[in-house]
Amino acid sequence: MAKIGFEKKLYLQLTGSNYTMLKGETSSSFNLSADMIEVSDKETSWKKYLAGYKGGNVDVTVYADTTDTAQKELLTAIMQGKEVKCFIGELGSSNAPVDGFAFSALVTSIGETYDTGSAIARTLSLQITGEVTTYPAE
Repeated sequence: MAKIGFEKKLYLQLTGSNYTMLKGETSSSFNLSADMIEVSDKETSWKKYLAGYKGGNVDVTVYADTTDTAQKELLTAIMQGKEVKCFIGELGSSNAPVDGFAFSALVTSIGETYDTGSAIARTLSLQITGEVTTYPAE
């Protein structure tokens, strides 16, 4: 069944196992990919591949909020080069992941847009590092 985009949100795991929503989120994207290793030979004219290393990235746009703990954590993370623990998806009533992906990431960029007549938009890009956990488990 199709899901509405606003049901999936980006959360940071700031303390213990609790997730904190990134306030002011307007859009996000989650991408996984695998390197392709060519293993073609002369038996056919078609290329053959094996899946190599996997990786991913997340892009999220929020309204800039200087009071939001999660946004502050991401700003600190890019300045200090430290990993953040994240979840993108839906949480259940007990603040536990129900549908989505949990991962560690490094913040690769943060940008802000200052348009006349609108709120300040902040765009953040994260590079996933290490294994991704899928919910519900595959």
